[in-house]
Amino acid sequence: MTAIPKCVFHPGRDSVVEISGRTYCAPCQQGIFSARSRVPRHVEPKDCFVWYASRDNWSTIPGTGCAHWVAHQLNLRANGSGGGCLNGFIYRVRALVAGRTEVDPSAVQAGDIYVTPKMDHTGLVVCVEPKILIRHDSSGQGKVAENEYATYFHGEGRFFR
Repeated sequence: MTAIPKCVFHPGRDSVVEISGRTYCAPCQQGIFSARSRVPRHVEPKDCFVWYASRDNWSTIPGTGCAHWVAHQLNLRANGSGGGCLNGFIYRVRALVAGRTEVDPSAVQAGDIYVTPKMDHTGLVVCVEPKILIRHDSSGQGKVAENEYATYFHGEGRFFR
């Protein structure tokens, strides 16, 4: 007889669902689905922008989701100590650029990471000619949007590779 896998958060409970290689019990499954329904409309991807809060409580990850979107685009996972969405991707700007090399705006290439001066928003460079174009998960625009570095971002911020 094969043993039923246990919930990653409640080892005394049998699992009923597996998500991204981790198993969860029925109350966790219900909490995950409920939290998913509360993810802000602009956040992409929505289905994993949740985390285990405590006991049987799940909630959306606080924040706007911009770093989460970039992490999914670049396949950047959080380290083993946490800091990841339900699927294990980074969701904070500082964690996204930790250990990366800063690039002068004159040397920016498509695929580089853009970060605002306060390090509270991020996106990906998608084009550099004729103007630097940044694609980002924008709470202000309510979607993943593309905006010019010089106008929308006022030519301010940093780039990382």
